Amino acid sequence: MSLPTRSATYASVIGAVLSEERERRVMTQSAVAAIAGLTQSTWGRMELGRACTLENLGKASIALNIKLWELMKVVDDRVSGLSEQGIQVVYELPSEEEIKANLDHWVTGSSQISKLSLIGLGVLSGAALGGVSSYISSIFKKS
Repeated sequence: MSLPTRSATYASVIGAVLSEERERRVMTQSAVAAIAGLTQSTWGRMELGRACTLENLGKASIALNIKLWELMKVVDDRVSGLSEQGIQVVYELPSEEEIKANLDHWVTGSSQISKLSLIGLGVLSGAALGGVSSYISSIFKKS
């Protein structure tokens, strides 16, 4: 008996990483949004996998003092980890109605994605909990 395929959006993985980095720095959404020049509402939507424009991601990476490419490397590795667990990552945002109609199908929420992607990332790399910067450093030390 095969398990049903579950899906997450690429943007929701980005949101999970942003949320983890903000929380690791013990910052509120309002505080990091102010540094980024965004509203708290926009930052909150980014953590939910919405409003993840390239411009907003650039501002977020500056506010969190990480390079945009480092942020995206972690996101891509998380996507690989989710894929290893049989979770399909899609690049098109579904509507809220589509998600609500198929709740068993969608992996949503930064805590759920973080937990699953950290498990997968840990399996792939052995380094998952130290944040973007320490994770990127660990990659180069292995080379």
